[in-house]
Amino acid sequence: MEIRNIVVGLTIDAVDADLVALAVDLARHHKASLTGFVAAQPPVVASMGAGDVAGVLYTEQLNEIEASIKDVRDKFKALVPASIKTDFAGRVQQPAIGLIDVARKADLIIIGSAGEARDDGFRSIDIGEVLLGAGRPVLLVAQGASKLKADKIVVAWKDTKEARRAIVDALPLLKAASDVQVVVIDEGNLGPERESMLDAVAWLESHEVKVRGDVLPDEDGAANAITKAAKTAGADLIVSGAYGHSRLREWLVGGVTRDLLATPGIHRFLSN
Repeated sequence: MEIRNIVVGLTIDAVDADLVALAVDLARHHKASLTGFVAAQPPVVASMGAGDVAGVLYTEQLNEIEASIKDVRDKFKALVPASIKTDFAGRVQQPAIGLIDVARKADLIIIGSAGEARDDGFRSIDIGEVLLGAGRPVLLVAQGASKLKADKIVVAWKDTKEARRAIVDALPLLKAASDVQVVVIDEGNLGPERESMLDAVAWLESHEVKVRGDVLPDEDGAANAITKAAKTAGADLIVSGAYGHSRLREWLVGGVTRDLLATPGIHRFLSN
């Protein structure tokens, strides 16, 4: 896989200049196009009662969203240099649903950690829904970061299709790194766990990745062990599969993924 098309998910209430700078840097490095995306939707007003008041309120909210989309577009374009091929998609729609639609044109989706705030999905991106619905890898950027070094990377390995997909999706970043550590959590079945980890290491070596493997004890939870390994290695990126299931039309992420989403101060590359 090559990264040729990047979509960066923006929030309608404020344009994160650091997030755009990181996306620009990645686009420049991979000679990729960069699409800015933003969406919002008026909250449901039917519960306020039928009639002119509800209609007027909806129209006011709609006008505010449309004006904000234009403002985000102008700010995004001002932050991206002319040397980067750029596009912009602004929609009156639930942000996660719109981003999933736009993702069909992307090799990589970039979302800022500020997007983790939830407000029923009307103005911010539901990251769990995007992870499990987009069919594309998601780079969740640490808040305040304007650059992805990715010189040292920790891969959270588990012998699942999601983890296998993650190392394929992340291969352009893994090949460029000087040190990749594949870690597996000892969940009480060490022989098969270690064997599958070594197979992942061998596969990465066959793609000229500078890689090593390690088994981590499950002492304070898998996500904590993975994050600790990343900090010990001096890594600024964790690569992992994203696990979850659907219930009553709402996407819910599983335990390790949920914990990694809540981990501040480090970039996370997630595939499902």
